[in-house]
Amino acid sequence: MHRTTVVRSRAAWTDSPWRIAGTALAVVVGTLLAMIIVALFVIPRVSGGQSLTVLSGSMEPALQPGDVVVVRGIDQDDVCTDIGVGDIITYLPNPNDPTLITHRAVGKTIGTFEDGTDCRVITQGDANSAVDDPVSPVQVRGVFLYGIPKLGWVRQWAADNTMLLLIAAVVVIGLALLWDQLRPRRTRVITAPAAASAQTAHASPPEPARPDDHELRLRELAIREREVAVREAELAERAAERELDRPGALRRDRRTQDD
Repeated sequence: MHRTTVVRSRAAWTDSPWRIAGTALAVVVGTLLAMIIVALFVIPRVSGGQSLTVLSGSMEPALQPGDVVVVRGIDQDDVCTDIGVGDIITYLPNPNDPTLITHRAVGKTIGTFEDGTDCRVITQGDANSAVDDPVSPVQVRGVFLYGIPKLGWVRQWAADNTMLLLIAAVVVIGLALLWDQLRPRRTRVITAPAAASAQTAHASPPEPARPDDHELRLRELAIREREVAVREAELAERAAERELDRPGALRRDRRTQDD
């Protein structure tokens, strides 16, 4: 006997070309967002640096306005030994000015200076015609790692429209949950042996026996009764033979014959 079970489940994402395209797009967008987060926040924090947005064209064409520059931190005692000509550094131009400048090192002067440092770094923007004022190791804040084109404008816009982004994220998540509940479900029919079904569903009532099973059981009982009758007849014959083989029985038989 078999039992048929109907199971309703959500359709797989591979059942429709639109779902395949949507899933692939979600994977690509999620991967890009993860890479951007790592590039803008994780790597700068691990390296002791920061990510900055380029605001001027002084480093064109290498760095353009709107690009994001990621720099690693450097100790002021290592500036004189680790920074060489051609490196791009980020530094504070004035002690009281928080605006950072990112230019290329075009020279370096070694000596002893009044602030206790051993060198001065000469910098210049790639698009500038004149060098900057000498930079002390105390002013250096980082060394260039990599740049991401035009991402600075996106970050600036996101910083100015944080509430709008939060509302959009809530709407997208709500639509995704609603679609997950409303999308059609797939029906599957599963046929399993009745014994296996009884083991998995103990509370289900037993199915009634079919007429064929009842007739089969009656035949089995009749065969067993005939086997029992034959067995009893064999036992009776053996008992009679044993009675004839006893000595008293032989003497009674002879006395009967003599009479």
